[in-house]
Amino acid sequence: MNRILCSLFISILITLLLLTEIRANEDTLSNDALYRQRCSGMYYKNDIPGGGSDSIITVNYDKASKTDVAAIVYEWPDNDKVGRSVGPGGTSKVYICDQNAVLAKYCPQSQLGGFIVTGNQTASIVTHTFNATKNGQSFTYTINRTGYYCVAALPSPLSDSQFLVTVDWKNPYGELPALDYPKLPFYGVLTLVYLLIGIIWTVLSIMHRHDLLPVQHYLSGVILFIIMEMAFNWGYWLNYNMYGDSSTFLLCLVAVLNAGRNSISFFMLLIVCMGYGVVKPSLGSTMIKCRILTLAHFVFGVVYAAGTMLIDPETASPLVFLVIFPLALTMTTFYVWTLQSITNTLQTLEIRRQTVKASMYKRLYRLLVFSVSVLAIFFVINMFNYVHREDPDWIPNNWQKTWFLLDGWLNILYLIVFCVILFIWRPTENNKRFAMSEELMQEDDFDTERHSSRLSESPVYEQEKYGSSSGDRGETERLHNDGDDGSVVFDIGDEHDEKSTLRESGEISNASREILSRHSNENETSNYQDVPETN
Repeated sequence: MNRILCSLFISILITLLLLTEIRANEDTLSNDALYRQRCSGMYYKNDIPGGGSDSIITVNYDKASKTDVAAIVYEWPDNDKVGRSVGPGGTSKVYICDQNAVLAKYCPQSQLGGFIVTGNQTASIVTHTFNATKNGQSFTYTINRTGYYCVAALPSPLSDSQFLVTVDWKNPYGELPALDYPKLPFYGVLTLVYLLIGIIWTVLSIMHRHDLLPVQHYLSGVILFIIMEMAFNWGYWLNYNMYGDSSTFLLCLVAVLNAGRNSISFFMLLIVCMGYGVVKPSLGSTMIKCRILTLAHFVFGVVYAAGTMLIDPETASPLVFLVIFPLALTMTTFYVWTLQSITNTLQTLEIRRQTVKASMYKRLYRLLVFSVSVLAIFFVINMFNYVHREDPDWIPNNWQKTWFLLDGWLNILYLIVFCVILFIWRPTENNKRFAMSEELMQEDDFDTERHSSRLSESPVYEQEKYGSSSGDRGETERLHNDGDDGSVVFDIGDEHDEKSTLRESGEISNASREILSRHSNENETSNYQDVPETN
């Protein structure tokens, strides 16, 4: 069990760490070793629905540069053709074709001043040389195939002279980076899906407005909140795609809404698994603890979102870990507490032989096991991604599915789990009746005796038995008291009111009649024995 919890915590931690990677759609190249090359995915116009204009890469030479600059644009599979391997075993490379490289026969005279290209130069490789004496220089590279493209720049001849080159990646759909483009239609579709769910839920709630449970009111609020969050998410990416810049206001708003959605959802799932509204009329002091954990998770979620915006994970990884750790801790606490709560609720319902309610919670339990299993699978995938994230070929080969591995699958898993929960707790005409009373036992004598024996050995039975000794209807009155509106949420009939309950139901079976007769005989015998003998 400890290994499972540890694995769950680590998977959440790594997933959050991977989510901190954010890219812009414009890059700057300089003579700094870290900024001599930049790469990005690009879509061909025919591969985008409604894509009209060409995808282009524009390379601009800044007039503040003090040296000639050699630039090259190529698709990643041609990476090995850029530069000439030299030295023992080809451990080093020469990239610029200068006079020394020509004399050493590393490159032909035709490449002088530019990048060295070995082998047959393919259509994807385009070289260009910027002259420091000219202003306003730029060149455009047209994308003819969806792929991962790179732009590199170096001084020509190679020196320590500083230069500045900007690269603008323009796709046919707008200004979004290609890695983030799938999020635009994805969040648009999610907004419509949740809106449709909200309409269906509203219709059902209106139809059965007199039979709604407290949990269903909570779920209505969650649906409204999620619709707003998805709409703002879609609006953020739409605004980014239109103007090419990330809106700080929308980014902060989306971060807060996302933290709120996750916190409210975890809170709802937890109190449902505790049996609130179906098994228990209230949670007492436990509800306060649930709210404290929810508030902590919300605060840590906002801190995490702020950290991803303000901290560069490549230069401040310890700070990123400090931002992620509290959120991963509260998320793990929610999962563990939720699984423990639903296990306890199932045990209580099975002891009380509430088969319909138990089957409902069993479906919910299977759903939680399914979600944890999916998390475990993606834990393995994320571990693989994290280990291979420094591999030069990993991103070029997987850039089109990176968004799904880091963001898409979490939202799809959430949608599946949320829809199943809504289906289980959907408004029906029997909601109040379902939550206000126990099922009548329809068993033969043998099953009745076995059930009674099982109850007598359980601590729940002992508590109900001796708790009712102080008053004939103590347990019944306690469960009739909601504490808020006085409505009955879960009614357990005791020994003395079983007769009236069975008569009112109008559904007395043969086994129920035998139980009723037995209780009546026992009461008459007890009353007779209580009368003192008179001689």
